[in-house]
Amino acid sequence: MANKKEYGYQIKGSKLSLVEKDFTTTDGLNYVYSGTSGDGITDNIPSGSTVYKSPLTTIADGLEIEYVHIPDYRINDIDDVSTVLNSVIGNDDGFLSLVDSTTTLDFTTLGLAVNDYILLRNAGKWNGLHKISALRTGVIDTTTPNSKASNVAFEETVNMYYNINVLNDENDDIDLPRYLAQALVYYVRARLAEDTMNIEVKEYFMKEFRKMVEKHENAKVAGPRLAMPGRHAIR
Repeated sequence: MANKKEYGYQIKGSKLSLVEKDFTTTDGLNYVYSGTSGDGITDNIPSGSTVYKSPLTTIADGLEIEYVHIPDYRINDIDDVSTVLNSVIGNDDGFLSLVDSTTTLDFTTLGLAVNDYILLRNAGKWNGLHKISALRTGVIDTTTPNSKASNVAFEETVNMYYNINVLNDENDDIDLPRYLAQALVYYVRARLAEDTMNIEVKEYFMKEFRKMVEKHENAKVAGPRLAMPGRHAIR
């Protein structure tokens, strides 16, 4: 019989991490939850089967997670990616600059221009969007604050996506599912009715808004759907 396992998760931004419930009564999965502080007083640290810890075992199958993060940008073409960036520096203005591995690449050949956005992945704490303030040979100056002036090398091969559409004005398209698109219309109408002090109309549209959001959430629930007839239904 397979050992019982229970998992939990925590979310921070676009990152999701798994934790496993510890069913042991001693040291647990991968670290000890007991000890004393420097003054000899026993630390108030939970132990035993009441805590969640980082899992150690590999789950080949049987564990599935579906997590959707909706960012405020869209990568237009995932093939538009460069891997030449190898370090970052803080320029004299206190902003981040990105350096390529050869310091000879003309980034305008990629179609980049000032005020465009790039997206970094595998770049550690510099992951995410960066807005271009200037382009130099082998260097991309950004508007990202960075107080450190020393050159810091990336630990991994950085993927720089450069064909990015950022939601920044009213002409942008918002990628929303059908139910959420309808819910957004109801929400805007509710706010407009509230501005004119038409509370009855406002409450009607808010009810429709919540109904559409609920339909969207229900659409993501897997499994069979059963409809039970009422007590007065024709049988």
